[in-house]
This record gives sequence, C-alpha cells and structure tokens, in this order.
Amino acid sequence: MATAKLGDKPEKYLKTAGTYADGKGLYLRVRAPGQGSWTVKFGVKEKSLGPFDLISADEARAQHHAMRIEKKAGRDPFQMLRADRAEKPAGKTFAEALTEYLKIKEPTWKASSRARERRDHERTFAQIPDFTALLVKDIDQAAKSNALAKLGSSARRKAKSWIGAVIRFAETGEIRERGGSDEVEHHPAMPWAQVPGFYTRLSEVGTVDARALQWTILTGARTDEVIGGEAKAPATWSEIKDIDGLPTWVIGADRMKATKVHRVPLSPQMVALLGERRADDVPLFKVRNSNAMLNVLRKNDGDEFTVHGFRSSFEDWAAETTDFPRDLVKLCTAHDKRTKVDKAYQRSDLLKKRREIMQAWSDYVSA
Repeated sequence: MATAKLGDKPEKYLKTAGTYADGKGLYLRVRAPGQGSWTVKFGVKEKSLGPFDLISADEARAQHHAMRIEKKAGRDPFQMLRADRAEKPAGKTFAEALTEYLKIKEPTWKASSRARERRDHERTFAQIPDFTALLVKDIDQAAKSNALAKLGSSARRKAKSWIGAVIRFAETGEIRERGGSDEVEHHPAMPWAQVPGFYTRLSEVGTVDARALQWTILTGARTDEVIGGEAKAPATWSEIKDIDGLPTWVIGADRMKATKVHRVPLSPQMVALLGERRADDVPLFKVRNSNAMLNVLRKNDGDEFTVHGFRSSFEDWAAETTDFPRDLVKLCTAHDKRTKVDKAYQRSDLLKKRREIMQAWSDYVSA
C-alpha cells in the first residue's frame, strides 16, 4: 500500500489550498478550502480518482496500490481508470446531484438562513419532478426551459441559477463561494507547466473544436465569450479589428461578464488559428455544441480540469515566471483590480502593455 503520509485524518488538509503527497504518487489536491480530490501520478502523467467527499482515503489508497501493481507488471495503470469508468452506471440524476450539492453548500450559508435556504431549494424542485429525475448528462437547454416554464416567475428566477450551480457541481465537483458582494468561483486548472504539451496535442487534433480551445487558452477568454452560451452570441469576425495597425479582438459590453468592452491584443499565433477572413456575421469557430471545448479537453487527458481553468493557468504562469505587474495581468483576463482612484486617473485599458504579456504567453504555450 501507499506510505499514507497524510495519516488517518487527511481531511485536516482540506483547510488550505495546495497539493499534499500521500506517498508513491498519490496526492490530495485542494483547489479551495473544503474542496479536494485524489489524484495519482506515474511519470509525467496524472489522473484524478475523484473528489475527496466521495472517495475515502482507504479507497484512494487501495486504487492507487492496484494501479502500482499494474505498472510494475508492465501494463498501463491508467487503463484501470478507463475500464472502471466504463463500467459505471449512466450517471447521477439531477435529484442525486442536488442532494450532494446541498450537503456541501449548506454549511456556507449563514446559520440563521440555512433552514430557509434548504427548504426553498427543496420546495422549488419538488414542483418539477420530471426534470429532477433526468440524468445530469442528458439535461440540455430544452429540458431546462421546459422545467422553468412550469414554475412561477419568482421561483423561475432562482431555479435558473440553482440548476446551473447543481449541474456545474455534478460536472466539476466545485461549489461557488460567496463573500460580501464578491463572488469567487474555483475552477480546476491545468498547471501552467503542462499547458504547452497539451496545446501541442490540440494542434495534432486539428478540429474546429480543438482550435477554439487553443484560441481560448491563448486569449484568456471565457467559454461563452468565444463560442457563445445560453444568453450570449458567439464571437464573430466583426469583432476582429485593427487598432493602431495591430490585430485586436474587441468584445462588446453585452457579451462581457462585467458589461464593459474588453479588447484582447492578438498575437500571430492567435491570428493563425482563425484562418482566412470571413464575413462579419460568421462565427470565429463553428463548434459542434456548447460542450465542444470541454469534450476536447476531456478526450486529451484533461478530464480533471475545466476550460475556464486555463485563465488561472495563465495568471499562475505570469505570477510565477514573469515580472509583469499583477494588475496588468488581471486586465488581460478582464479582471480590473485597480482602485477607483487608479481608474479615475488611469482611464486606458493599457492595450499596448498588455500586448507584450499576451505575446509572451503565446510564445510560451506554442513553443
């Protein structure tokens, strides 16, 4: 068995984000306080065994031990995970995912409102039993719309947000945290050192879906800013402009989370992904569906990460390997952390300076 360096109570490590070695290639990765997952690593390849709250330390260690035996016998240890996943049932229903979600979410609510919050969730979803009986993987926009149509206007507004949160939790194991007026969402992110190798694999895939993901990685954009989403149109050729003679992606305020125009300086590597110029109303990337990039990520050894997480990969790379100012890096991902006073005196979005950062990131990732 593994050396069990984390002891009999590894849950104590969930208090602080980080990576904790249990021994011989088994790790507990804590993305955010209270949210951890077990991973195994052989050589440079690493895979997730599953979230901490669903897999005990004994189960993780037993699985890891079995994989080490496979490795010693000259076989691919990760084949065990693929076989295990293939044998699993079709997946969780929304009702099952909701139960698990509330179990983890409830402690984050104020003590005075926990009972009301839980009761509100349960009463709302009790009105749409056909929807909650669906498998999470089978829930599409039509299913959501049909379910929401059965609710009153007040319940509909809340349920729309809750459905998204539960599905996100079922797919990623992540819970959205609130603190004051700010909302922070933690997305499993690929370590920046692994991004160039992954980017190369995407180049070998060569599909439109893969190119869309490459574009998303290089530009630091959100998924819906690239391929559209539930309430957003996809990026089109009308947004690709020349500013001061240099190619720039100008995203309108109506398509940005902060409802402010965002300009992305384009590197030659980014431009190369687009191909020849098309009509203004043509999408930059005509992907198969809203999960196209996520599916490419999962099929290329990225099943424990999220597309959104590449924004964190970029920021981590900049913080750990460059001297670019943090506020400037944040501007690249449309997170303007400057104070009100700074913004009052410094009204520019510092496009020229940000162009240096995006070029450096493109050079690193595509090298």
